[in-house]
Amino acid sequence: MNDASDRRADRYGGPLVSRRTARVLLGLAAAVFLAVVVYVGIQASNNPVRSEVLAYDHLADDVIAVDYQVTMDPGTEATCSIQALNKGRAQVGFVEAAVPAQDARRSVHHVEISTQGEAVSAEIISCTTR
Repeated sequence: MNDASDRRADRYGGPLVSRRTARVLLGLAAAVFLAVVVYVGIQASNNPVRSEVLAYDHLADDVIAVDYQVTMDPGTEATCSIQALNKGRAQVGFVEAAVPAQDARRSVHHVEISTQGEAVSAEIISCTTR
């Protein structure tokens, strides 16, 4: 150390941890971060059923039709929870639709939801295997 470094250390104190300890802690933090990212990625990819809304159509003031696509392994049955929302994003309608086993991996389905007011959109809450 030189004279300026010694005066700075006398005034403010030395480092809390050595350089080697800092490198070890940094490496450990990076390893933990990487492990968490890998775990979350594996959990997200293990979802056996995926779904998305393709379109919705307002049939009447109290009925909305929803077309949605379900992706799952052939021969799997699922149940999808779908809700209709008003312009304040409050739920005004709800239905659980059974998706029978399909021959193809992707299938398109249609459901009509009766609402308690005017719905402006619809979304799938979840799709799970039966």
